[in-house]
Amino acid sequence: MPCGSRWAALWLLVFQVLFQIDAVGPPHAHADTKVIPSVTLSERYDSNVFFAPPEFLPPGQRRSDFVSTVAGGLQVLHKSRSIEASLTGGADANAYAYNSSLNYFSTTADAYAKLDGLVGQFAEGAHLLISERFRYTPEQPSFLTGAKGQAIDDPFLRGIQGFRANTFSNTTAVNAEYPVFRGLGVQGSYSFSLYRVGSILVLNTTGATFFDTNLHSWSVGPSYRISPVDHLSVTYQQSLVTQTVTDGSQNIEYNTQELWANYTRIMPEWTATVRGGVTLIEPASQAFPTAVLSITSNPERSTSIRLDLSRRAAPSFFIVGGATISNVGQVEVTQRLSKRFSLRGSFSYGYNEVVPMKTVKFENLNAVAGLNYSLSRTTSIDLFYSYNDFKLTQPGVPFDVVRDVVMLSLTTQWK
Repeated sequence: MPCGSRWAALWLLVFQVLFQIDAVGPPHAHADTKVIPSVTLSERYDSNVFFAPPEFLPPGQRRSDFVSTVAGGLQVLHKSRSIEASLTGGADANAYAYNSSLNYFSTTADAYAKLDGLVGQFAEGAHLLISERFRYTPEQPSFLTGAKGQAIDDPFLRGIQGFRANTFSNTTAVNAEYPVFRGLGVQGSYSFSLYRVGSILVLNTTGATFFDTNLHSWSVGPSYRISPVDHLSVTYQQSLVTQTVTDGSQNIEYNTQELWANYTRIMPEWTATVRGGVTLIEPASQAFPTAVLSITSNPERSTSIRLDLSRRAAPSFFIVGGATISNVGQVEVTQRLSKRFSLRGSFSYGYNEVVPMKTVKFENLNAVAGLNYSLSRTTSIDLFYSYNDFKLTQPGVPFDVVRDVVMLSLTTQWK
């Protein structure tokens, strides 16, 4: 069974257990479960199917191509007094018009279970969130897009864009908060992220080195709820990272220690988070300031906006391993013009410097514009254009990868 199927099956089992727990709760508790299958047919033009500069490919190799995709998805939503949970999974088959050897199958799965109502039965005001993200694809994204409030923090989506290679990654996270006295509590988290690379579909002589990565991260600290909408916290976080070149020729280990002060305000129409702190990277013995600003509007309004600015430590897993000082800025806007028609656009920029020497730098710019038209309550058409420019600055062989994608898709979702 593929890894994606195993994770989906595991979460389905978790859902069954959670539903059984909820079923034996108070008889007046109301539960609502929705199962939403979907099918998408799409055609796209890709100007750079290898995600690589032309000088790194064999002479005469066709870089641009037309790709046909058939995708199926399933979303399970459950909400009750005790539990709010979501499981979204999908798989797609992709066929190329000219580079048929690149035909591929990919899978994704995202899940979370918010168990505030369940743990609140034992400690009033307690919070517990369990989340998971899995993906397998030769076309690794470089930024987290379309994120919602429950999105998991993915350390491998901060602007670094690898060449075409069969990769899979998974992140599991647990976040909890335990009340102590009148708004004062203790919060903690643990996450485990892994990144693995199979076959590299660009010649290894190009220097297309990938690093298999394991990342353990935990945090703890006091929190204080000033009011029902205002939340303050101070967090100490440590991350332990181990990396191995995919051919086993090099091993890297490092750790980071972070101290954060965090303020969050949650309103009916928007949520804002501001964080500031400092991070120490060992054994580089280098400290640098870190910060996060995140603003998200209510997605039910005609205009939805998400702004994310962050500066923090993240792993480098392509060309060179080790820690980076990672700077990422993203803005996404969706405008509903009518009941059937909406526009969306996003802009993402990432700048990563590998420490301690800072001689290797990754710079990535991605812009997306799209249109969506609802043909009916269940069927919609999407047209979007994406521009990506990924630059690597390093001694010896710097390069610049430019990619344009235009896609038209038809999606049916049985709500």
